[in-house]
Amino acid sequence: MHALPPLPNDRASKPQRVAALATLPLFWSLKGKRVVVAGGSDGAAWKAELLAACGAEVHVYASHADFGDGFLDLIARGAADEDGSFVHHDESWHDGIFGNAALAIADCDGDREAEAFFKAACAAGVPVNVIDKPQFCQFQFGSIVNRSPVVVAISTDGAAPILAQAIRRRIETLLPPTIKRWAGIAQAIRERVNARLQPGAQRRTFWERFVDRAFIETPEEGVEARLMVEMDRLATPRPALGRVTIVGAGPGDAELLTLKAVRALQAADVILYDERISNDVLELARREAKRILVSQPSRDGGVQDGSASIGALVRAGKRVVRLEAGDPATNANTQQEAAWLGKLGIPVEIVPGVADRRHRSAWEDDSKAVIIAGMAEQPNEQRHRVAGH
Repeated sequence: MHALPPLPNDRASKPQRVAALATLPLFWSLKGKRVVVAGGSDGAAWKAELLAACGAEVHVYASHADFGDGFLDLIARGAADEDGSFVHHDESWHDGIFGNAALAIADCDGDREAEAFFKAACAAGVPVNVIDKPQFCQFQFGSIVNRSPVVVAISTDGAAPILAQAIRRRIETLLPPTIKRWAGIAQAIRERVNARLQPGAQRRTFWERFVDRAFIETPEEGVEARLMVEMDRLATPRPALGRVTIVGAGPGDAELLTLKAVRALQAADVILYDERISNDVLELARREAKRILVSQPSRDGGVQDGSASIGALVRAGKRVVRLEAGDPATNANTQQEAAWLGKLGIPVEIVPGVADRRHRSAWEDDSKAVIIAGMAEQPNEQRHRVAGH
């Protein structure tokens, strides 16, 4: 079967939904699975501890004399997961150890042994990792933030492990310990939510409110009952009406988007954008959102036609984001569009973008423009809601 070549204009008009990946991140269940660890070093002990914490049956191949203090302590403590366990084989690894193994990990002294282990595992069809020898690895271990069942893994594809550790430390400060309990509540109520609420807007609204609570509240007794009351309220039939959020992309740098702008992109059903919007900005949007490339806003009209199209989407219950370069809060065309949508009875929110000192778009050819992060001025009279003001 031959792959179809892209159409000539595909790459120009349709940005990739995801940038190129060095590796594919996967979360693999190991409960009850047999895994093999060869070696008794502290490095091997750490890998064995991770595997057992996932509920794996870890078979360790190393002579007792080769066990370091880390492994001796680990065996004495046992696995963190009730399904995890350690089985010690007081012998070196050999070709016969790979049967029915889900994974194989080894800590080898030299490249010759590492290559032999790698080839033996591959011949048995077992994914293999030789610690600190990337040329003999089919998969890698990342830095982990553990709020299980919330688990975050960070990888730099082996390029800079210290960077991955620094990223992990930052994420640790952003995720409150209570996230673990909120995730457990989500697991407990998921089936009831799926049975009661329709796929799409109802469920998404429920879970978005759930997430807002998870980052600012501590789950208390009775929280599940209160969540069920809210679920029933959302399930009550009501006319479907979406909303429009006009988001300023500022000077084009994704790092200068406001938090409000990012939240709008991640909640959108449909995103309208023009060719001035960078892929880095679009990368922050919800993956499932439909992206529609439109022409740049015109000063000569066409607002009513565009607003009518947006209105049809909103009446179908869609959350529409109109992504604009610069700061829409200072753009006359945006104000006209918002006013027209208001006449149609459609709620409109404007999320300002970063502006430069002279309120010019960074897309304009002016290398001397100075961008002031966070600066977004509004006209003297505002008739529409401007987020954060």
